[in-house]
Amino acid sequence: MATRFVIIDLETTGNGPKKGDRIIQLGMAVVEDGLIVERFASFFNPEQPIPLFIQQLTNINEEMVEGAPLFADKAGEIAALMHGAYFVAHNVDFDLPFLQAELERAGWPPFSGPTIDTVELARIVLPTAESYKLGDLARQLGLHHNRPHQADSDAEVTAKLFIALLKRLSRLPLMTLEQLRGLARHLKSDIYLLLDAVIAKKRNKAPADRAVAVYRGIALKQPAPEPDESDRRPALASFAAFCEQEPPLPLPGYKRRAGQWEMMRLVYEALSTSQHALIEAGTGLGKSLAYLIPAAFFACEQQERVVISTHTLQLQEQLIRRDWPVLRQIAPFPLRVAVLKGKQNYLSLDKFASFLSEPSDTYDAALLKCQVLVWLLETDSGDLDELNVSSGARLLLSALAIGEEEDGGRHHFFARAKERSERADVVITNHALLLHDLTGPAPLLPPFRHLIIDEAHRLEDAAARCFGEQISYVSFRLLTAKIAQTIAKWQEAEQDAPNGALVRCQQRLEELQFEGDELFRLLRRYALDKKPARAGRCRYRFSPTDEQSRAWQAAVELCWRLRDLAAALSAEAKPLLSADTSGDFPPSALLSADLAALNRQMAALVRLLTEKEPGVVRWIEADEKGAANAVRLYSQPVDLADFFADQLFMKKRSVVLTSATLTVRGRFTYMAARLGLEDFYPLCRSFPSPFRYEEQAALFVPADMPLVSAVPLEDYAEAVAASVLAIARRLGRRVLVLFPSYELLKLTVDALKTEEEGEPFVLIAQGVQSGSPAKLLRTFLQFEHAVLFGTSSFWEGVDLPGSALDVLVIARLPFAPPDDPVMEAKSERIRLEGGDPFSELALPEAVLRFKQGFGRLIRTEDDKGAVFVLDRRLLASPYGADFLASLPPLSVHEGALSELLDKAETWLS
Repeated sequence: MATRFVIIDLETTGNGPKKGDRIIQLGMAVVEDGLIVERFASFFNPEQPIPLFIQQLTNINEEMVEGAPLFADKAGEIAALMHGAYFVAHNVDFDLPFLQAELERAGWPPFSGPTIDTVELARIVLPTAESYKLGDLARQLGLHHNRPHQADSDAEVTAKLFIALLKRLSRLPLMTLEQLRGLARHLKSDIYLLLDAVIAKKRNKAPADRAVAVYRGIALKQPAPEPDESDRRPALASFAAFCEQEPPLPLPGYKRRAGQWEMMRLVYEALSTSQHALIEAGTGLGKSLAYLIPAAFFACEQQERVVISTHTLQLQEQLIRRDWPVLRQIAPFPLRVAVLKGKQNYLSLDKFASFLSEPSDTYDAALLKCQVLVWLLETDSGDLDELNVSSGARLLLSALAIGEEEDGGRHHFFARAKERSERADVVITNHALLLHDLTGPAPLLPPFRHLIIDEAHRLEDAAARCFGEQISYVSFRLLTAKIAQTIAKWQEAEQDAPNGALVRCQQRLEELQFEGDELFRLLRRYALDKKPARAGRCRYRFSPTDEQSRAWQAAVELCWRLRDLAAALSAEAKPLLSADTSGDFPPSALLSADLAALNRQMAALVRLLTEKEPGVVRWIEADEKGAANAVRLYSQPVDLADFFADQLFMKKRSVVLTSATLTVRGRFTYMAARLGLEDFYPLCRSFPSPFRYEEQAALFVPADMPLVSAVPLEDYAEAVAASVLAIARRLGRRVLVLFPSYELLKLTVDALKTEEEGEPFVLIAQGVQSGSPAKLLRTFLQFEHAVLFGTSSFWEGVDLPGSALDVLVIARLPFAPPDDPVMEAKSERIRLEGGDPFSELALPEAVLRFKQGFGRLIRTEDDKGAVFVLDRRLLASPYGADFLASLPPLSVHEGALSELLDKAETWLS
């Protein structure tokens, strides 16, 4: 094995060497024996212009390369450094083709040695990293990176990253290293050579593996011993005494906020007097500590467990990683805190052991196995959300979770998490598990009478999804394909003695898949015939009793046929499921679990298409340009107020609901009605944000925009595109543009594309560029001058403090799209009761959404920014006052866009 590694990074005029793009800077760092022993760096004249967005990204301009050498002038020196070495880069597939093209152009032979991709290596060695971008990994490992996107600095940091990854690799147990070596032949770079060297070195030494547990041949982190609780003591100070102490919180840099302490007292009052409460806490108040601290005191003083429920994973992680350590530091008593999620969030060790023994037919499967093997040496919880896996591996990972029908006692991680929650004073969970436990036959949460719900504005949506149903062709096809795979592997294992039951199961399954294809194809065609698509998507609301056409009857008959075929498949499989097969987790267990899931899915399909259920809305979604059978069916309850009243507020002594957006025009009336709290007379209090909005934010409404209600949507989108273009050109900063619908976003992108060419900013649009919202945000933050178009997921939960965001644009007031089936059904219900759907539903929902969107701009006490609302109805309509009244006090400016840009430029500077 070569011991010489050449780490390379380069900057280019674009991303395609075959398109003629050229290298403008090259950095190299030579690593031997874990040390950087040599360096090389040079700019190169690409003999072509450097695009503006490349100049912005790299800070390399035309002047810097004008007098630089040609690549051919340095090709010999570069080839000599690479001779006999590994080629190492952070994304080899980008750097190596560029280098090969330049070497060929200069008349030198291509590089032919082994390659190591530090992105791939980092995915394996650091399976829980939040991001695998070079800058993010450098921050995580404490590596200094002073000039990102400059080749010499990037090469230096990549070399240090590579050295750190090698050290971590060498510390893995021999058992794990050998399993990784068996998988490495499926990886893209030559990591198997590194593993060979590490394994050989480890075998030559005396056994020095750290203490690990072993389960079915897999090394795990040794579980930490449970703490000795024989000396558990009650609180050493009362909550009242804690509130009076000086300084109030012994934390570095802590600034006392009056609203935070008032909220603490109100939460404690609600818990200790067994009252429900609605508490709105403005951005920056410190809401998490404002309920964690009184919850902890109450739990320890009264020996009463408190459960805290959040909607998003991000907030759960924040509570555990940021706020819980603070609480431990300031609490004058020992406190037990546990996190409990649903079974499907935890790894099943048995399923992973079976998955590991299967041949790794795909790259995603091999890489996922490598990541999980390393992660099992680190994780205490077994929570699958800790892992950062590729989108291709996400479905594979979900199949490794503990199934709802499985016995939790057999499964290492979930059983331990449940035991910890049963001993805890404070349990942190999520809305989905909380709602499941309120109605489920066997609760997973330990008994509790006091509850705090954060992100309470999402509780109704979470309940609607929890108690609704969703079936898609994709979910049906994945499940049946998984069953087919199990049957095929079972048949392969029993080739010597063919099993007739397996053959019959395979035949039934093929019939089921054929009929399923037909059903979903028919439903898609039916929906598109009934309702024209908007922005490429159709949403057709239906009621089984109202659909009378022959096509619908044909779909219903196919649905019954599918249910019967699934039952027949289960019957054929019955002798297999009771067979005594070898192994700790035999194929019969996999098949049993998947057949149970299939029968549940078929029963839900029958309910969706045939049964009338009052108070439930059903609809079909189909993409106009999607596959012929790509269709999704949904159902949701229309009104959950009675459910919350009966199952939650009647049964718990105290429920505290909190969020940054609970009021409309300063009143809790709308939210109390939606959540069934009206008859419980909850404590209601709104604590304003401590930010100085008059000094930190200004609102601008262009008077020369057309009224959205007066022009076709295409014309309005063109006006939005022109306004965004003017704002981005003039203010030259990062701009986030929020759209209430993907339809308007897509139309605006199409209008903007005709003018965007040559602009000094980068346009990033959700649904146009691929990637999750988090990935789009990371791309957005790479550029100093960028415009990000976002829809639903960007209106809340996006944190862009300081210079990360200077300008927010709201393209249109966020009223629900006219084809939203849930809003249609709720509106009909209000009309039947003699109410006004606009004032009672559409307007308050839009106001709450507007507040959430506005909250993206000012995230810290030092932020300053401008908000442009392009929808003139904010000032021109009577209901615009409701939107403005829900914002904190700030200056509002109306006028021609050109005048407003002058004011905004002055304001921001």
